[in-house]
Amino acid sequence: MEEQRKIKEQGGAIAVQNPVLKWLDNYWYHYKWHTIVVAFFIFVGIVCFAQCSSSVSGDLTLTFCGNYTLTQEERVRINDVFEAISPKKEDGKATTIMLNDYAVYTEEELRAIYTDEDGNLSVVAFNNAKAVNSDHLSTFGTFLMTGESAIWLVSEFVFEERNLSTLAVPLTELFETVPASAVNDYAIRLGDTELYQYYDALKVLPADTLLVMPAHFVWGESSNQEKYDEFRAMYNAIVNFKKPQ
Repeated sequence: MEEQRKIKEQGGAIAVQNPVLKWLDNYWYHYKWHTIVVAFFIFVGIVCFAQCSSSVSGDLTLTFCGNYTLTQEERVRINDVFEAISPKKEDGKATTIMLNDYAVYTEEELRAIYTDEDGNLSVVAFNNAKAVNSDHLSTFGTFLMTGESAIWLVSEFVFEERNLSTLAVPLTELFETVPASAVNDYAIRLGDTELYQYYDALKVLPADTLLVMPAHFVWGESSNQEKYDEFRAMYNAIVNFKKPQ
């Protein structure tokens, strides 16, 4: 028993040094800050994931990430357009659409925004905007991995920056004949669709916005085959929309 614990008196008190407590004390002494930093990032990751998963609602969530900042009114009008052309559900009810959006600009675009007519750059405002821009791009990337959205409308910059071709379904798997509006093997130019040309509400989005459909995720809405089929039907409805005669 004496070999398993050591007893010593300190100021009249008896302290028992348990081997487990000794190990924990030693671990905390050497790895305290490592543990705090790791715990912090785990906490932030859990919070971000939860917020991303619960911040939007609707039968289908479409996601825009590009060089335009939508107002609430514009967002509602775009939702209305997508709901108007969305395939009916099996119960005959209309499909509700939620547009999740992130404003992300290139550095050149931000520089142009914060440069006045005399060519003077507002350095503080520019740097603040760069930080916000980076945060939006990161949050967008986190949201994509939740699998909650299977139709993405993105700028070419975002498409390349997030390497979305590694997550997208090839257009040859979505269409018997790849539409002429395709700009590469995975994306269609929104501005070349008849839907964009017919509805003025969509024209607040840049014409060169790319329409992309990701492959199945192992979690989130797109992991459900029935829900994924609804996303695919919606994607086809956008691309194949024909103007009323």
